[in-house]
Amino acid sequence: MNTDRADVGRFLQGDRSPTPITGNPLARDLGGQILELDASAGRAVLAFTPGPQFLQGGQVIQGGIVAAMLDFAMAYATHARLTEERAFATATLTVNLMSAAISQRYLARGEVRRLGRRLVHAQSELVAPDGRLIASASSVMSLLDP
Repeated sequence: MNTDRADVGRFLQGDRSPTPITGNPLARDLGGQILELDASAGRAVLAFTPGPQFLQGGQVIQGGIVAAMLDFAMAYATHARLTEERAFATATLTVNLMSAAISQRYLARGEVRRLGRRLVHAQSELVAPDGRLIASASSVMSLLDP
């Protein structure tokens, strides 16, 4: 079973209070939490608090980790939106870094823009506590045959 899908299912079937991400090791290490999921709209709001192990030389979060937080938001939105358990894989991921990310809590908002028979188009944004947009991303994910 897909551990991300399992976390999404537990959240949607539970009381929908903030829930730590437990299944995915990277999301767990990033201090990931599910804050909101909207299955009908295909939206997710996740929180992440990356620790010092994710900092690089200038005491900013490494860009690949920023991309990972954005990717998690799109994946969780996609898991919420799919009506059946389907696997998918990222085909393209475009990340726009707008500001340096320091070690603090971030909100990652993901949304499914289009769900087709074979492809999912999604977008996400990473926001600092003061509301500043740190990064945004768009992705095309391929739905895999069962």
